[in-house]
Formats: sequence, structure tokens, C-alpha cells
Amino acid sequence: MTIKPPPIQTPDPPPVINGGQEDGSGDTDISTPQGPQRRELVYNFVLLGKDVDSGNTDSIIVVSFDIPNRKVGMISIPRDTAVERTWRKNPKINGAFYGAGPDVLKEEIEHTFGIPIDYYVLVDLEGFIALVDELGGVELDIPLDMNYDDPYQNLHIHFTKGVHKVDGQGAMEAVRYRHDNEDSPNYRANQWYSDVQRGEMQRQLLTQLAKKVVSWNSVTRVTEFIKIFQTYVKTDLELEEMIYFATQALQVDLSTGIRQDTLKGDGTKTYKGFSYCFLYQAEDILPTLNELVNPYDTPLTEADLHLPQS
Repeated sequence: MTIKPPPIQTPDPPPVINGGQEDGSGDTDISTPQGPQRRELVYNFVLLGKDVDSGNTDSIIVVSFDIPNRKVGMISIPRDTAVERTWRKNPKINGAFYGAGPDVLKEEIEHTFGIPIDYYVLVDLEGFIALVDELGGVELDIPLDMNYDDPYQNLHIHFTKGVHKVDGQGAMEAVRYRHDNEDSPNYRANQWYSDVQRGEMQRQLLTQLAKKVVSWNSVTRVTEFIKIFQTYVKTDLELEEMIYFATQALQVDLSTGIRQDTLKGDGTKTYKGFSYCFLYQAEDILPTLNELVNPYDTPLTEADLHLPQS
């Protein structure tokens, strides 16, 4: 209970200097730094799920935790989101973590969407399964019949529409589903299910997991789980920081305090010669960014974004 909130690491804007001469002579009046300022105790995280095939981050979810107001905002960033990268030929954001490292991924998100990322959490498939099993499984509302088999990955996804109690393996299958096999009778009927809907499924799972941990209402149990959590994830969060955020989360009413959405864009565009890139228009995503994950004291505007266009 004595753990202090971690400082928000953000560069201060340069002060505005009024008066004086360009050569340095004369009196100067250094005023308060201009521009948007971070709101107190509002932190942004990016949660990442590893792609088993290529090492890319198959799941990218930005979470904003407003501690004073006890609110959590979540947005999914589709894995094929195009960014203005120069360090790799393929412009899609899902290669950033293993292509250049977590700091570059954070920078890509901030540059593209104008939102700073304070911390990252990466979990691979084995760790994901183990964490869900540690919590005794969860209930998921499956929105459609799912039938997909990939013997090369030993991946077999078979669910009927409706609520299912799933263990770690079942949860992994549900959040990885994208479409039926082409020889499935529902293949064409299920074409509406895309990365946007898969992002919704991933956020549903995260919410259910959080509700389960918070329902313990025990700092001791949560701390014990965090130590297990450390075994399965890569993160730049220190143990004390994780404990601080977990104890603050115990005070959030997860039935009303979580808001979530997916960034709306067009996933069929071509950018820099690469097809099926997700591109966005500022007017389509600014309301979502400002409502859910903007940690500043002023709204983001189109000038804060750097959105590639085909």
C-alpha cells in the first residue's frame, strides 16, 4: 500500500522565451511550457500477442488507465495497420516489435495516432494458455460457428455460436480465429468476421480475465498472480509498478468502468506496393482516440496524426 505511482516519462516541451534579443542580450521572460500536457495518473499501455508463425505481434491493444476516475479505455489496432516506417520494407505495424524492438513499436503508435505509450506487455501463445489456465478458464460469448483446421500449426478451432466456458487452449483458439476453411459450408457466410471482429473477441477475453482477477478483491492473491504473470510475459514494467496498477484496478467497477472499440479503417488498401493494408481517415478515428486513449488535457486533432494514404 506504500508503493508510489510510477512517474510518467515524457519530454517537456521547450519553454517559450519572451523578450530579450536574438544575440542573448537583454532580459528574458521564461513562461510556462506551451502545448498539451499529460493528465495526472493517466497511463497508456500496449498489450501484444505474438504470432506463432513469423514472430510478428498478431494482437495489438492499447489500454489507457485513468486512475483518478477509475476508468479503462481499450482500442484494438489491426495488425495490418500501415505506418510511415523507413527501417523495414513492409509497412505493416505488426512487424515492429521483432523487427526493431519495443521502443520503436511505441514510437510507431505515437507517431501514427498521436498517443504516447508508457509500457508494453508481450505474451506468446504458450504463456497465454498458461495464464488463462492459472485463472481457471473464462466464459466467452462466441459470435458465430467457428470451424478451422491447420495441421501445420496443429491448430483446430471448432465452436458453435453461444457462450462457452474455455480453458487456456480454447481461449487461444477463439482469439486466433479469422475464418473457416474454404471447404467449410460456412466459409462464405462468415466473411463478415475480420480483424475488427477478432479484436473485439480479444478485448472480450481481456475483460473477462480482468473481472476474474478483480473479483478476488485480495491484494495478496493479486500479488501472487503477478509473480506468476512475470514468468510468461515480456514487459518493461517493474514488479512494484505491476503491483501498483493491479491494486488500483481493484477499485475499478469493471461492469461500467471499461470502454472499448476498434479503430475503423479500410483493410483492403495498397500502400508502398503491399496489399491488404489498413488505412484510416482522421475524422473516422479521432473521436475514438479522444474518448478512450487520449491521456492529454486537450483533444487530439488531425495535426497530431500521421496517417499513410494509398
